[in-house]
Amino acid sequence: MLACNQRNLGMRASNQALRSGVMVAGIALVAFLLVNQLGGPRQWGWLLALPLVASSYMVISGIFGICIVHGLRGDRRADHGPEVVLDPASRACMRNRALLAVSASIVIGCSFAAAFVARG
Repeated sequence: MLACNQRNLGMRASNQALRSGVMVAGIALVAFLLVNQLGGPRQWGWLLALPLVASSYMVISGIFGICIVHGLRGDRRADHGPEVVLDPASRACMRNRALLAVSASIVIGCSFAAAFVARG
C-alpha cells in the first residue's frame, strides 16, 4: 500500500491544498495564542482539534497528492480535468492511501489539541 506512488490530485490541486493547510494551521495557532493570552479555560484547547485535523489533512493531501473524495469515487483531479481510474487495483490503492491520510490527520490533530490542553 505504501509503495503505491499514484496520485489522484494534479500539481495545481496539490499546491492549493498545501497552501490552504498551512494557512488553516496558522489561523489555529493564532486562535490558540489568543485563548492562552486572554486567560481562557484550558478546555477550549479542544476546540482547536477540528482545524488542526483539517490543516494536517490538507498538508498531507498536498504533499502526497491524494484526496479522500476522489479516492472514494475512483477518479483523479488532474490539471486538465477529471479522469476515471479504470484499474481496480489502482482504485483500491488510492482509496487506501486516502483513508490512511485521513486517519493520520485525525491522530495528528487530536495529539496537538491534547498538547495545547495540557500546557503548563
